[in-house]
Amino acid sequence: MANRDESDDGSHSSDDESSSPKGAQARREIKETIPDAVDSFLGKLLDALKKRNIKEIHKRYEEDFNTITNNHYRTKKWPSAAAVEKDFPGEELFLIMYKELYYRHLYSRIQLKDIMWSDRKGSWDNYCRLFDLIIEDLNDDSKDPVELSVALPPQWLWDVLDEFVYHYQKYCYERSRLIKKHKTDKASQEIKHFEENPKVWQTTRVLDYLHQLVRYTKIEEYLADKKGGTGYSYSDEGIRYLGYFAIMQLLRMHSLLGDYHLALQTVQHIDIDEEVPLFYTIPACHVTLYYYMGFAYLMMRRYTDAIRTFSDILVFLSKTSGVNSLSYQYEAMRKKQDQMYTLLMIALGLSPRPIDESLEKQISEKSVEQQARLQRGEDLVYQTLFEAAAPKFVSPTPPDFEDLSDFAHDEAHQQQLQPFLQEMRQQQLLPRIGSYMKLYTAIKMSKLAQLCDMEPSALRDQLMCVMHKTSQKVRSKGAPLDGGMQLCSEVEFYLDGDMVHINSQRSEREHADVFLEQILKFQDLLRKMGKASA
Repeated sequence: MANRDESDDGSHSSDDESSSPKGAQARREIKETIPDAVDSFLGKLLDALKKRNIKEIHKRYEEDFNTITNNHYRTKKWPSAAAVEKDFPGEELFLIMYKELYYRHLYSRIQLKDIMWSDRKGSWDNYCRLFDLIIEDLNDDSKDPVELSVALPPQWLWDVLDEFVYHYQKYCYERSRLIKKHKTDKASQEIKHFEENPKVWQTTRVLDYLHQLVRYTKIEEYLADKKGGTGYSYSDEGIRYLGYFAIMQLLRMHSLLGDYHLALQTVQHIDIDEEVPLFYTIPACHVTLYYYMGFAYLMMRRYTDAIRTFSDILVFLSKTSGVNSLSYQYEAMRKKQDQMYTLLMIALGLSPRPIDESLEKQISEKSVEQQARLQRGEDLVYQTLFEAAAPKFVSPTPPDFEDLSDFAHDEAHQQQLQPFLQEMRQQQLLPRIGSYMKLYTAIKMSKLAQLCDMEPSALRDQLMCVMHKTSQKVRSKGAPLDGGMQLCSEVEFYLDGDMVHINSQRSEREHADVFLEQILKFQDLLRKMGKASA
């Protein structure tokens, strides 16, 4: 197989490109030879796609593709689309799906500097062709599900949509990175591609594709009433998952753009209270939902909901391991898990409360120093943790290419970081005040101020702040935005002149939870003893 410096940009080049350097490169790539293992894999994948054999497609996708990647393409590109098209001419859907795999591998395994403009545009063009094909089919209600062009297993459907948003995110990041270096000749030449192609990875077009998938699959109608409607979500499981995953990616998109209310509104119909919700099918979908939902709660100052959301998914993940370790999603999920532990620490620093014992142990073992600094209310540690665990925000619009002198490459990030730090500074003394108040049932303002090393007037202002900040909207059931106002503090108090009267709210675990926890510990101990004796 010939070595290549750049990847194929798909079959969307203009007529005069054949005489350009890119055209020469394309001619060189057509001479590539495909290894036997890859040729066999592609043949079996094509056969499975034609027969709409979901089980067989899943096997080729989850097992064969990842195995070949790890054995032969860990740090280099798969054969170009041009070379594959030469061996499999006229197979439009197959070539679209191969390009989806090709570009996904490129973004996940190849260094950023080796991803060219042609790759970014080729990825966009390929997704447009795929989604146009799907939407055209879905727009025809007269078609039977077996007549639809695309039939893929749920895991591949998830990965397609997840990677679609990821490529958009990387496109925005690369645009900002290059504009930051716009004074250099190389960056200046690259920036022209972004300027001359405003519709490539345009935010409104990305959102439009996701909204169309939700609308035409009728997934929201299905989630609202699973028995009383008609449409592809009612009759075809694959289409149902397609629409469902599109909702998840809309949640992600709105979070990346900083609109947290709209993000949670997007998932208002999600079956989060069902005994076996659809997101259980794909672990990465489960993690994505809880990560972005928990982060939205955190930014909306709903700390109780954020803590519960992160705790639920982290406890679940600690008891399961349902991800293919060869899959590129495996490392991404592990990273998201670490980020959620960090966000959980931040939420607990702003609104302390009891959490699952296993999570407390994990945090204490891994982040004891950071936890102590959070409790002291240090600005820098909050900022550091936020930058490590928050999503990589994007700006929805391109800059003014005519004047880049005032361009701020991290503007999207700063617009989220600064309000968070402002909120944190308003609350950083509250845990300390609460810890002293727990020791008393009544205390003079002057004495509490002395303990907190503050002036009495400043303490009174802080206590007013406590009353406001500890009153949060809390969801018990229903849509993510639902809930009622509750006092979310370990300490309840009221002021009477110069006296602070305190009623400490110590939450106790239910007896059933304690007994179940001890039973599980003893069962684990007996298992270990049995193995040791054997």
